[in-house]
Amino acid sequence: MSTNRQAPEQQGPPTFEISGVRIWTAEPAIAVPPRTVIIGHLFTRGPPSRRVEAFEVGEGDGLAANDAQRLLRQYWGGYVMVHADPGGAVRIFRDPSGLLPCYVRRDRGRVTLAGSITDLANPAPGSANLDEIARILAGGDLRGRRTCVSDVEELIASECLVIDKGELRTEQYWSPWDHVASSGLGADDMADALRRTIADCVGAWATCFPSIMVGVSGGLDSSIVAASAANMAKRLTCLNLVSPDFDGDERRYARALAESIGTLLIEEHRELQDIDVTVSAAPHHPWPVAPLYKQTNEAIHRRLLGQLPVDAFFSGNGGDGILCGVRSAVPFIDRLLAEGPRPSLASTLYDLTLLTGADTKTVLKHGWDRYRRNRGRHSPLINLAGLGKEVGRKIRAEGASHPWLDAPDDILPGKTVHAAFLMRAQKGIELYPRATMPPHIAPLMSQPIIEACLAIPTWDWIAGGQNRAVARKAFEGCLPELITARTQKGGPGDFHLSIYRAHRSALHDRLRGGILAESGILDLALLDTPEDPSWRGTDRIDRILTFVAAENWARYWEGN
Repeated sequence: MSTNRQAPEQQGPPTFEISGVRIWTAEPAIAVPPRTVIIGHLFTRGPPSRRVEAFEVGEGDGLAANDAQRLLRQYWGGYVMVHADPGGAVRIFRDPSGLLPCYVRRDRGRVTLAGSITDLANPAPGSANLDEIARILAGGDLRGRRTCVSDVEELIASECLVIDKGELRTEQYWSPWDHVASSGLGADDMADALRRTIADCVGAWATCFPSIMVGVSGGLDSSIVAASAANMAKRLTCLNLVSPDFDGDERRYARALAESIGTLLIEEHRELQDIDVTVSAAPHHPWPVAPLYKQTNEAIHRRLLGQLPVDAFFSGNGGDGILCGVRSAVPFIDRLLAEGPRPSLASTLYDLTLLTGADTKTVLKHGWDRYRRNRGRHSPLINLAGLGKEVGRKIRAEGASHPWLDAPDDILPGKTVHAAFLMRAQKGIELYPRATMPPHIAPLMSQPIIEACLAIPTWDWIAGGQNRAVARKAFEGCLPELITARTQKGGPGDFHLSIYRAHRSALHDRLRGGILAESGILDLALLDTPEDPSWRGTDRIDRILTFVAAENWARYWEGN
């Protein structure tokens, strides 16, 4: 196992060696002699949560026993545990947050695990898994264990890889379905419990790094992270990225946040000159999901690293999913199935009309159509626009493979949607290669926060006609009302479109002569469709930009 960019053979003696397992790591690590190592950050369950940096000799057996249930009940963090059983089996367990990446390669009788995919493969012809690239282009719900690098898989968060007598198997030690039972708390107590859990987890993460830069968009999720980290961080700086358009300028909200929590705010402008449409924004990432505009994030971060100390980047990434930003009729279906036709059901129906802007009849029709189709449960979202017909047929036939999308029959449909949100959120955890840049921490992904959110009924998340309603209520008084009451959100979408307008010919040429077109993944009819300058044409432009990001990633891994 390695978490450095060099191959193990080039790294010198291993950091740890247990029962024939050699471990190289630059991450924090806790050795628990004689047979256990925990790589990454580990905390006791709070509040208050405390960082764990040592265990008594022999405690590793207890942490690994019974599918690591003691570890999961009493601790949390962003970690991978390696344990050698007395009988010789080796267990590698990745915690449910997924905050520490872990990839697996099996070849020539050897199993190698790494925190960076670049430790397991090098760019070369055949390195890009084109079939998997096509699946990722069809939708985030299709992401399973396979990465888009040939012969490399992800050890999915909450899973344990067991190597025993030359055989490998994967076991699931934690499941979202074990945490969806309602806590039964009233609205005020529910919000208070969520606030304490979030503040505790984010605050614990903040104690691990001397100087933190938190990206604040002015939205709810990143504001919650910044406010929760500010109380415990030694040094906290907020960064707001500004796009040269109305939707991309959210300085008003970021300034209100920074003033309320008493932190320095840096405002930086995205610039087209930082965009190179021929390179991938994140070639180290195992899936080509980083949009081109992310190059501006890295350019700005690198410039700032030369001006002030940064030991970690914090963000609100994943917040929409974790805080159940649902915008469909499933909360109505959930409440009807859970409680029956009680008067409280009418309040959920009214909340949905406020949330969606649809009238009562439309919400009821949507709910009935959804329930009749598949009992209201989540169906993998598949977008075949721009994909070759044969490729599309194959993708539909294969379907999804992530274990969190395979829910037991007795789970309320809204919770199958919530679990899909969580799964999608984990694809954005990696930001930069850890060997060359400060780590990215998305603290809302922490296990206690995920479990607390799963236990909140979906109809409570839309109370009052606002999405993420419990989180809004939880942080009333901790954040400016300008943020907690905000219902519309801007972003870099228009800036992303401006990349297309500035480089249209180069983008089209790159796709026409590229790997995706040659392999039949891209249907060139997408490029031949006449331009629509109205808002109706934005979906096509976004799709072209998505294909270009994938093309650049594929060319990098193919050594082009």
